[in-house]
Amino acid sequence: MTEPAPKDMSAATGTSGADPKARRAELARRVGLALACSACMVLGSPDHDLWWLAFVGWIFWLGAIEGLRPRKAFWLGWLTGTVTVFWGFMWLTELLLRFADFPMWATLLVHLLFAAFQGLQWAIPAAALNWLRQRTGRDVLLLAPLCWVAGEAVLPHIFPSYLALMWAWQPLWLQVAEIGGVTTIGLVQLLINAGFYVAIRDWLKGQGLNRRALLVGGATLVLTPVYGAVRMAQIDAMMAASPKVKIGVVQGNFGITEWAQSRLKHTILRKLQTESARLEREGGAELLLWGETAYPFSYSMPRAEARDLPDNHPRKIRREFTAPLVFGAVTADRKVSRFAFNTARVLERDGRLGALYDKVYPLWFGEYVPLVDPEWYLEMVPSASHINPGPGPAALPVDVGGAEYRFGPLICYEDILPRFARGVADTGIHAFVNLTNDSWFGKSKEQYQHMGLAVLRTIENRRALLRSVNAGVSAYIDPNGRVIQQIDSTNPDEEGPLPASGFVAEVPMIDPSYRTLYTRFGEWFNALVLLTLAGLAIRGRRG
Repeated sequence: MTEPAPKDMSAATGTSGADPKARRAELARRVGLALACSACMVLGSPDHDLWWLAFVGWIFWLGAIEGLRPRKAFWLGWLTGTVTVFWGFMWLTELLLRFADFPMWATLLVHLLFAAFQGLQWAIPAAALNWLRQRTGRDVLLLAPLCWVAGEAVLPHIFPSYLALMWAWQPLWLQVAEIGGVTTIGLVQLLINAGFYVAIRDWLKGQGLNRRALLVGGATLVLTPVYGAVRMAQIDAMMAASPKVKIGVVQGNFGITEWAQSRLKHTILRKLQTESARLEREGGAELLLWGETAYPFSYSMPRAEARDLPDNHPRKIRREFTAPLVFGAVTADRKVSRFAFNTARVLERDGRLGALYDKVYPLWFGEYVPLVDPEWYLEMVPSASHINPGPGPAALPVDVGGAEYRFGPLICYEDILPRFARGVADTGIHAFVNLTNDSWFGKSKEQYQHMGLAVLRTIENRRALLRSVNAGVSAYIDPNGRVIQQIDSTNPDEEGPLPASGFVAEVPMIDPSYRTLYTRFGEWFNALVLLTLAGLAIRGRRG
């Protein structure tokens, strides 16, 4: 028989629900557990990297919410999430103070509203868990993992805060992402935590050792890295058998202030050109990659078929290097729209401007304002900008040494969107290229959170990812999610002018026809979880 859920924790603790002092003590205990979960989540993020806290953090969350009425569980869950996001996303305050010129009170208000919205990711699963416990009588061992995965799958994110982020630098634990995507990792974490939580809870209640719970938690703890080791070895073998391309990643090391000054644009271009020539000359780069809007002359890049500018033109893209180039630029076509596009463009070896890709998901409030007519908005705020969205996922074909390879472009935070990256992979690509500009955030924690989410895209789709960041963390991440090479974060806006830097990575060109289970079937795992929860809710309590 499944143990029915107690109406409140007084049944488990022996505390009288009518005693005000006991109620206050119980509330304090629950709030303390909720805050302990928040601390584990923040300290386990990529910027702190106490990744092992993922094995215990959700024990505190379950202890805080179990046995409550759904409404009360919602509020405690919301507290957990709001504190987690407010603390873990402190870089948002820094961003608003630096670039939006908000007063401190307005900055903190925006930050709090953002945290409160994102906190629903903790609140709604907490309420759903307790409602389903009351309705079905099933234990948290089953319900907690399912409710959390459902929350990650369907609730909207402004900036994702998946549990998987805690293991960003631990590829051994991430390999299950190829099965059902990033939420599969959340299921693993909750299975481990729920198993140990139930075992501890039952032992404290004098019910002895719950072998089933220990078996579920322990088996998940052992089998997940075993699966990871096996799959990493198999993917290593596939990489070894794949053709390789030497890709030079250029980090321009220029900030927002520098890019915005007309007199410095030629300096930026020259830095990119010089470093590109060095990577080709010294590292044998066969393909070069520049960051988002790295080409500093907005609107100068034609969108139609064209060639690089003449040698004597100061805005010529290529100087002293010959390798093909994928680069970011702001482009426009007044016949189509008066607004610009955030574009990734190919410059072929022969000087011809090849394929292009327009960013599909402009950044909220940075590149567009949702639900607002851009014409009206730009009249009201002349200093703002509006970027047209592109038509959808696409591949950039590039001729490298006589062979054509297809690269999947992800501009800026498109690399944190699992469904979109899957759509890009499904077009048939050899590798991802991510063109990013994280100089907006300085040397904040955002840069490592951003790259940590990018790691997940490589495992979900088994494609390498090359990140070129104007000022941030440029990196080469292999199809197993390992960060093979990277450039440390820089902040030219505060550190002053810096030379460009870069590296050359030998990157496996994975067969474009290869598909992971996630790439092939998408959100099948999330759909299965939602159907399971719906079935449990409809069936109700077992007899």
